[in-house]
Amino acid sequence: MAEARRSNSSQRVSWNATAVSATPLEPENISSEPLEALAIPGAGGWIGVFVQSCQSLQSQQQQQERWISDVAHELRTPLTALSLVTESLAQNPNKKQVVQIERLQRELDRLQRLVSDLLELNKLDNPSLNNTESSIKIVNIRDLVGKAWQTIAPLAEQHQIDLVLESSNAHPVMGNQTLLHRALLNLLDNALRFSPDETEINVKLQLEGRWQRIEISDQGNGFSPEDLQHMFERFYRGDPSRASAKRVGSGLGLAIVQQIAIAHGGHIRARNSSSGGALLVLSLPVSP
Repeated sequence: MAEARRSNSSQRVSWNATAVSATPLEPENISSEPLEALAIPGAGGWIGVFVQSCQSLQSQQQQQERWISDVAHELRTPLTALSLVTESLAQNPNKKQVVQIERLQRELDRLQRLVSDLLELNKLDNPSLNNTESSIKIVNIRDLVGKAWQTIAPLAEQHQIDLVLESSNAHPVMGNQTLLHRALLNLLDNALRFSPDETEINVKLQLEGRWQRIEISDQGNGFSPEDLQHMFERFYRGDPSRASAKRVGSGLGLAIVQQIAIAHGGHIRARNSSSGGALLVLSLPVSP
């Protein structure tokens, strides 16, 4: 700043900022971040100083992903402990405790799903952790839709919601069966959450060139313009008034679907169907 004031001209300086962090379980971790400061002289002897990080966006993203993964792993142990305590309390509760214990169980389940989703996203984002390529095989999408629906069928039956599957134009795809099952489960669960009682969820398998399209539509209120703009962003949740079910999602379900689609060389699109409900279209490359 003294040089900027003396010469009455802008001055730039760069250096590495060193940070030391430690936890009870880990030794000291020393890291450095490249910083740059720009000093600009102003009227009356004032100096404006702007400090910015020179770290690349990729490096910042990797650092953020590591942080999210570390936090998610650290949360797993206390959440498991709390779940065990809650199960113990639920064995002999009095009338006053019943409602409180049920609420606690719901919140713990939601947090555990959130942690699992965070770890799943981190695995999909990190090529060194993602073994998708090593488990690629021919996958029967029609059978996979049926298996995914079986997982949420008990919830659907409570609200008298049926699945209508049109699979006359189905074709096998090349992919990781576990990840594709997760993608279909997320899409069906999302449709179920926004479906009114006594309605249908329609799944249409359609071959379009080298793509197997999986169209999943519900009979709800459809997407708002804001939903269509942000729905695949992490932690985004649509208008809660649209949801017919009381279940609250983590805000990561569709982001996970998008990452799974990208990992398979495919894509996911969203729009409102002509009938007014929401329509999600997952496109995957077909097998040769």
